[in-house]
Amino acid sequence: MKVAIIGSRGIPARYGGFETFAEVLAEGLVEYGHEVFVYSLPEFQDIPFSAPKIKRIFIKASKLSSLEKVSMSSLSILRSTFSEKNDAIIFLGVSGGLLMWLPKIRGMRTLVNVDGLEWKRSRWGGFIKFALKSLERMAVKWADVVVADAVAIGEYVVSEYNKKYEFIPYGVDVCSYQPQDWQQLKEKYQLEKNGYYLIVGRHVPENNFDISTQGFLQSKSQKKLIIVSNLKETEESPSERVIFTGPIYDRPKLYALRANAFAYIHGHSVGGTNPSLLEAISSRNIVLAYDVPYNREVLREYGYYYKDKKELSKQIDFMEKDFEEIDKEKIFKYYEKILQEKYNWAIVISKYESLLH
Repeated sequence: MKVAIIGSRGIPARYGGFETFAEVLAEGLVEYGHEVFVYSLPEFQDIPFSAPKIKRIFIKASKLSSLEKVSMSSLSILRSTFSEKNDAIIFLGVSGGLLMWLPKIRGMRTLVNVDGLEWKRSRWGGFIKFALKSLERMAVKWADVVVADAVAIGEYVVSEYNKKYEFIPYGVDVCSYQPQDWQQLKEKYQLEKNGYYLIVGRHVPENNFDISTQGFLQSKSQKKLIIVSNLKETEESPSERVIFTGPIYDRPKLYALRANAFAYIHGHSVGGTNPSLLEAISSRNIVLAYDVPYNREVLREYGYYYKDKKELSKQIDFMEKDFEEIDKEKIFKYYEKILQEKYNWAIVISKYESLLH
């Protein structure tokens, strides 16, 4: 079967959950014997890529951030429908909603992962929110299958659009690194094992960087806070204990940072199941998570939750004071269970492959 993957910025993954998902899903579907096309922005063309069986189609999209995804997805649909003539399209997100009817009338099967309600993100103004909500409505209407990566998202689809959904979460890789990866980071940022908290994610309002940073600084902790994001390493820091690393694309180094952290702070408030949270779990991090249904769905009673900087500050003080009393083995046993039974790439890919038929 010829399968298109549309909606990510492109592969190989550099930053962002959808890019990682697109790459892993494409590789998995190729292993099942499918011919896979991943539609990517031209900037990914010069990045070394070692999966020749995956066909990358480069699409020149609008340079306006508010129009980039919609224009890219629309142009990708046209290419997929009339040039590659794929048998099925997997849409990551709802940005293709405007033209999703087109492959349908050509007899192509369409599957959409609605992601995390993009229209709710605070960075968008009123008109953009309305447009994104409209795209979501069209995408759900035209899709043969709607996939939700979190049950809370699926329940929203049922209540809002009266349409059934398939629950398929993300998977996560086993984290591994070499001693030299940790040694380099340790020397560069003057780190010690368990001597810092870690945040990984894009610096956007809905990831609550300000709450997380201020909550950390208001606590009694004398540890450091390492922030891996699109903020440049030269960005002015609010404290010498808060360190901006800039983006880290070297995955073993990122794994080394996770594995040696005291705890992980996860401020994501929208977006369904977030890959960075799953990577924290895979790295056996104790997690301080922003209190929303998506995060509770993953962590359940094994996470520590906060809604504002005051609550985070209290959680940090409690954790450092009573760290030896925390039943870490119970938490890690739960992590192991859900990584085997739920957030497992082999299971995830097999479910998508079944839906294609």
